[in-house]
Amino acid sequence: IIEAHLQLANHGITEDLIIPMLQALWTISNDQAIQHWNARLQQQEQAACKAERAAAKEETLHQHALNEEQELAKQEEQKKNKNKFIPIPDISVPTESIVLPSLCTLTKLQKADYCELYYLINCGLANAENTITSLNDEALMLTKSDNGIHSFISLSSIKAKSSLVKDEDLTLEEFGQAKFCMINGMRKSEWLEEHIQMHVDFWLSMETHEWHHNTSSYNRSSLLAYQACVHTLWHRTLGTPKAFNLAKFDDNFLKKI
Repeated sequence: IIEAHLQLANHGITEDLIIPMLQALWTISNDQAIQHWNARLQQQEQAACKAERAAAKEETLHQHALNEEQELAKQEEQKKNKNKFIPIPDISVPTESIVLPSLCTLTKLQKADYCELYYLINCGLANAENTITSLNDEALMLTKSDNGIHSFISLSSIKAKSSLVKDEDLTLEEFGQAKFCMINGMRKSEWLEEHIQMHVDFWLSMETHEWHHNTSSYNRSSLLAYQACVHTLWHRTLGTPKAFNLAKFDDNFLKKI
């Protein structure tokens, strides 16, 4: 300011004009400095707000992903261990007899594998009820099939097969016992409704077939043999180009048995 005062005085400007001029110059300079400072502060605030919004968005996305991961883990846990999440009714201990299929049977139904009807008839269920389930039932044992192939199967499967009666060797009465339990097991194991209805129609076509009430034991046995053969084949061809509609009863195939 002193230097500016001297320069103005050297240029012949009188003292009464110098001070107002210096005040005006200072005001202009100060206003510009304030504007620059405010602009800088505004830029810093905008940058801080932008960074804060970006951080908040990232945190939201992270939390959303974490919630999805936890929900998927929860769903997987519920799927694997359904019994842990089943609501318990507020009732007393049931007095009637409770009959449940064997662990081997339940496993087959859960996997939608072929399951012999014997495990679901009265004597098969009674056998499962009298068999004590232990932790060792899930132990694997090395076995050899008829064609010489070695494989590991659970101990519970070996126990179940020890008393197995093949489907074709059942009676029509036993067949009638099994189908209702099988359909119920399918629904509890969350089979596709289309597959369940296909079995219902398949077994209904057997019960309404003329051979079902035929006096010939050969014809009745042929029906059971047809059921065993076609039912097994249906499971074997699932997921392959050879898959077929189980409910379409084939009389020509029946007569060839």
